[in-house]
Formats: sequence, structure tokens, C-alpha cells
Amino acid sequence: MLAKNSTDLESVLSRFIPEAAVPLACEWLRKYPHHIEITGPRRTKQGDFSVRPDRKKHQITVNGNLNPYAFLITLMHELAHLITFVEYGMHVKPHGEEWKNNFRKTLGPFLNLPIFPDDVHHAVHHYLSNPDAATCSNVPLSVVLAKYDRHSHPGIVLLETIHDGWNFIYGKEKREFMRIKKNRTRILCREISTGNEYLFSPVTKVLKSEHHRH
Repeated sequence: MLAKNSTDLESVLSRFIPEAAVPLACEWLRKYPHHIEITGPRRTKQGDFSVRPDRKKHQITVNGNLNPYAFLITLMHELAHLITFVEYGMHVKPHGEEWKNNFRKTLGPFLNLPIFPDDVHHAVHHYLSNPDAATCSNVPLSVVLAKYDRHSHPGIVLLETIHDGWNFIYGKEKREFMRIKKNRTRILCREISTGNEYLFSPVTKVLKSEHHRH
């Protein structure tokens, strides 16, 4: 995103976040020198923050395929990193209390605006009590946000929402697996063609199959 002035910034943001969130988001973003890049889908992350060597202008990236609520949350997540770096440099943990406080400070005020559906509002409010290092790794919030994904195949779901014994298709190779059981933080699955077992993140997006174990 290359926003040369305030009007450009508002125009670009309005394509990716809820309209009612644009003024407050712009207010936050104008406070800190930075460059925002909207990227294509990335499998391992939804956004990131990087420090430029000259320290004059830093970079935030956000995946452009995120739904408006996920995009806003990710944007504020990364902005909190920028603010934390400005305030503390490299002397604090990336997702320590300093970052958590700044994330609450940036995202929290949006809860007072008519932006989020009730289920998302509740999930975000609960999530901010102790934010995870990666928003997409918070299972309850991810499950709620996934309902609002854009351009999603109707059969695409989070693995967390599939019952044990159900099959699913994963990856470009369209490998078929069966969900076996959930451990503390991962889900054990068995590949149908090989019998090999693998651990998946609960928020892995998969294509639900019609086959299941009776």
C-alpha cells in the first residue's frame, strides 16, 4: 500500500477494513513513520513488522486476502510491534507485556465502535485479556473469524471444527487424512494412502470430505 497522503490512506484502508474503523485506524497509523505493504496470501503468517536499518521508516505487511475483521486485528497487532520498538527498541521480548499493553491500547478502542459482529466482538474482547503471539494461533478467535472469510470455498473449514473420525483434504496435492484426536495444542491425523500420522494445528484450513468413520 503506497499512500501518499491522508486521503490515499483512507481510500486504501476502506478496501480492507470495516468502514467505521477507517478514521481511528488512520489516526493510529499517522502517528508513526512507516511503510505498509499489502501482500498476497502467506501460509505461515498473516502479517509482520520489520525494522529498517536507518530506523527512519519501518515496514508493516498484512495479507490482503484476510476478511475485514482479521485484517484490522492483524494491522493493529503489527502496529503494536512498531510502537513497542519505538518505545523500547530491542530491549524487550517481541510479545512481552510491553507489546501486549500496546496491542490492547491500539485494538481495544475499536471495540467501542459499531464494527464487529457480536461473536467477533466477544472473541476479541476475551482475546485481548491475554493476547497470543500470533492471532491466527488463538483457536477460539480464529474459528469465529473464519466464518467471515471472503472468497472461500464452501467446503473449506478449520480442522478444529471437524469431528474425530472425519476425513479431510489438505494441500495442493489434495492428500486425504482422517482426524484421529486432539492433543493439548495439536490434532493427530492419519494420511489415508500411507497410514502415516501427522500433527496439525487446529486452525489449519482444510476441505472437509464426505467420508467418515462410523
